[in-house]
Amino acid sequence: MSRYQDITLGGQTVKKHVRDIAKDAVMLALAPELSRPGACLRIYESSAGSAYLSRQLADQGHKVVISNYRTQGIPGVQEVEADLNVALPFDTAGFDVILCREVIEHVESVPHTLREFQRLLTPGGRLVMTFPNRLQIRSRLFHLLSGFYRGMKSPINLDVAFGEAHINLIGYPEMDYFLRKSGFAVTGVSSSYFSASDRLLAPLRPVIRAATLHALLSHKPHAEEHDKTSPLNRAYNRFIADVITSPDLFYGKDVIVSAVRVADGMPAFPAP
Repeated sequence: MSRYQDITLGGQTVKKHVRDIAKDAVMLALAPELSRPGACLRIYESSAGSAYLSRQLADQGHKVVISNYRTQGIPGVQEVEADLNVALPFDTAGFDVILCREVIEHVESVPHTLREFQRLLTPGGRLVMTFPNRLQIRSRLFHLLSGFYRGMKSPINLDVAFGEAHINLIGYPEMDYFLRKSGFAVTGVSSSYFSASDRLLAPLRPVIRAATLHALLSHKPHAEEHDKTSPLNRAYNRFIADVITSPDLFYGKDVIVSAVRVADGMPAFPAP
């Protein structure tokens, strides 16, 4: 069975990996406004590469802008040069949707980039972001034995240009914290890439869930900066426990998260 499928973009036939097709399907499911008939949204995709998803959305009538570190001459969309480590060259509140696909783990400062995304979105605008799932069960076991995670299984070679490798391979709890502190409310978390053999590790899931709930709700409940006694903190910790022990993130090799920019002064948790 071929790992690629032919798709048509702007009248051009290109080959798209089935894993990318699955990822894009989940991204679209987490942003239903993108598939609403007659919608014409302002969309920005950061470090988009070949931008197959953005080109698909442009074909559907959306107004799409993409950026790459160096322009690649991507047809069918407006393309600009942009470095995600500095201020982005766009107006405040200029987009309804931002896509960030397998990029955030390469940036120097995740909070900086998320704050820029927040600035670029209209209130209520949506960010859909994907990144490697370092807390996937096989990655956890690899870390137990080696000290490294799937996605960064050994030290980065020093001759690799800064940012080309996964310099910020963080777990979902850290990303959730950064998103909310940057002015987002998380509305959905999923995954798109699974290996059937990982299901053999299913007996570990209830054990890890029980240990996670104990750690997040009961262990040292009055610890500084980690209080577990207030209702809000307990609700947030339980949400994190539910997400990272869900089947999607327990087995899935990627994380796909959808978040909306909350209005100034509105709480980022609970999720709307």
